[in-house]
Amino acid sequence: MKPLETTVEEVLRKAIQSEVDTRAWYQKMAERAASPAVQKRMLEFADEELVHRAKLERKYREEIGKPAPEPHVPKPELPSDAYDLDMARALKMALERERDSESYFRFMAERVPDTELGHLFMELAEIEWKHKTDLQAEYNSAVAGDPEQFLLDI
Repeated sequence: MKPLETTVEEVLRKAIQSEVDTRAWYQKMAERAASPAVQKRMLEFADEELVHRAKLERKYREEIGKPAPEPHVPKPELPSDAYDLDMARALKMALERERDSESYFRFMAERVPDTELGHLFMELAEIEWKHKTDLQAEYNSAVAGDPEQFLLDI
């Protein structure tokens, strides 16, 4: 495997950008919601990304000693068939996104074990894991009363 060539600063910048991108993605999901309840929940997720971004920006200041640079303007993309999203589908899409983020950070941590960078990647993976488990519980509740939805998601 090719050695990882990055820095704590670069990792934190990318993590901040990821939170900005994910916030915009949730806002786009809210625009495509089938009901006010789904729209409200997606906007709540978007607001949570602001909190995550603030934490990462604080960590950036602590680690790097200066404010984080302004992220790029996000361009969220959703699947072309992602319209009229019901709660189960919206939560499933959100769950998949958080799962992908967690997997990415864990993969990166494995590339630089027992290093400052590896510990940072694991910290980021744990944050995403928490998001994922919270979403999984919410998704399970959303489909608990609808066995057909559960079967559609397999």
